[in-house]
Amino acid sequence: MNKIFLFAIFVIAFLKLNAQNHRFIYEYKYVPDSSKVDSVLTENMRLTIFKNHSEFLSEMKAKRDSAIQKSSQKGGEIGTNLSPGNIRSVFWKNKNDIKNYSTEFIGMESYKVTEEGSLKWELINETQKIQNYNCQKAVLKFGGRKWTAWFTPDLPFQDGPNIFRKLPGLIVSVEDSKKHHSFRLIANYQTKDAPTNMEQKLKILKTYEVTRKQFNKKWNEFRKNPIGLNEQFALMNPDITGFKIHDAEGKEVDINEYRKKEREIAKKKIIKNNNFLDLELYQ
Repeated sequence: MNKIFLFAIFVIAFLKLNAQNHRFIYEYKYVPDSSKVDSVLTENMRLTIFKNHSEFLSEMKAKRDSAIQKSSQKGGEIGTNLSPGNIRSVFWKNKNDIKNYSTEFIGMESYKVTEEGSLKWELINETQKIQNYNCQKAVLKFGGRKWTAWFTPDLPFQDGPNIFRKLPGLIVSVEDSKKHHSFRLIANYQTKDAPTNMEQKLKILKTYEVTRKQFNKKWNEFRKNPIGLNEQFALMNPDITGFKIHDAEGKEVDINEYRKKEREIAKKKIIKNNNFLDLELYQ
């Protein structure tokens, strides 16, 4: 009788464990401006592994998106005071490796960029212990950079931060040779949170599905002639007319002068944010 009871407990525990999603938090350190390598920013990123896919995005963005979604479901105002974070890109990785993409942004325009080909890792016969995980070294050339990763078979997931995946174990840390971009695992837990339903969101939002080459062309067009968010919104929504801008005192501002200032801000932003993780995508 006791054996039957213990077996039942084991089965229940097993089913409960497998019903949960695995979540890993990475500390992401990056240098946004290659001319100021001492200026390093940090943001926590979230990797959630579901049954058939995984999603990687900013922890702050994920919490903000969740708050907005809950607010809209309850019929309240759509909006939150939570910070969206600095990293807007989201990575979707399918377990069969045939449907991987990232969402990238040019101003306020959202692009679903399909990933092409596979990552060609080279396993190195070198090991070390990182945060109590037995890790092995692997190297890779991707996005115009050379990367060194440490993965652990202790966590049997062929996944990792950002686009990195397909090693025989979870990637615990990965860094480029110039130390401009690095990810380090800092937390590991299970969650029953529902998927973010990225595919559904992408259908609702005005998102363009493009190849890497097509996105690169769009990016270079924008870089040569950047415009502000107000002007970009007007171009994306030609049916909406009669745009008016008011200052803090409620006085109407000349729309042309306002957009001129926005263009200057957009130019400065492009200059300051030039050190992308994937240099080839934004070259």
